Amino acid sequence: MSVDDRNWFQLIFDFRSSVIPGVFGQVLVLVIFAALVSLANQNGLPLSAIDSDSIGSLIPELVLGLLLVFRTDAAYTRFWEGSGIISDIVDLSRSLARSIWVYVDADDEAAEQEKIAHTRIVGLFLASVKQHLRSENVDAPMQALLTDGQTKELQEVNHMPLRITQWLSVYLKKMRQKGKLSDIMFTELNKILDQLTLSMGSCERILGTPLPLAYAIHLKHLLFLYFLTVPFKLVATLGWLTPLAVGVIAFALLGIEEIGLEIENPFGYDPNDLPLDEQAQELRDDIEEIIAGKIQPVSD
Repeated sequence: MSVDDRNWFQLIFDFRSSVIPGVFGQVLVLVIFAALVSLANQNGLPLSAIDSDSIGSLIPELVLGLLLVFRTDAAYTRFWEGSGIISDIVDLSRSLARSIWVYVDADDEAAEQEKIAHTRIVGLFLASVKQHLRSENVDAPMQALLTDGQTKELQEVNHMPLRITQWLSVYLKKMRQKGKLSDIMFTELNKILDQLTLSMGSCERILGTPLPLAYAIHLKHLLFLYFLTVPFKLVATLGWLTPLAVGVIAFALLGIEEIGLEIENPFGYDPNDLPLDEQAQELRDDIEEIIAGKIQPVSD
């Protein structure tokens, strides 16, 4: 994965990766509302006479801030855990592919081609997990490395990653029965398959257990009530600058909530989600290097 070496100013104007597209409409509505409050105040309505301290006590800012911090922290925990699980899948897949390539004997051309095909299938495990988590079918890079029969089979099953581990299990069992894989290595490679299956299940757990809906709704209610009161707190001192101040406050608070919402599911297509497509391609490239012999086992 490439390192982002952009400078401070380039990052400021990176609107696509920021939360601006997600909160722009909400901020605009709140700015318009604040402008109407300022207009009403300038036209004689005694809004500036309202006790701002009393309004501020309705939704304590400290409480709202703590709720937003908790929301973001919970989402980032899910993001970080998802990142670690995907890294584990990459490492386990590399280890499994290298071990198959090194420890499975192939004494003729047919056996060699079969070993190459199944080593490449290992490299498709992360791609299958990615597609499964996104509720999508076999993609083009996967299809290019599969036979028509394998592609059709994956398109018809409900769980592509499990089917791929099944293919690999059958292959390893076949190699052991033919005496081309030792019992010790057969056991070790099946342990790696078990770990891959567990890692896949952990991804499903993250995807299937979002932040409780009641908490998310309650936070939105509090934010809504808070922003209804902010213009009345500020109009007495800021006048026509109230919409600008409300816009800045809304951008800050709604942006924090939007970040939490975006990274809560780290397996999607949002700009700040995990780069699963790139990681899947990198794994396939690593497998091809193993097959090409560019990565050699350490000699005894």
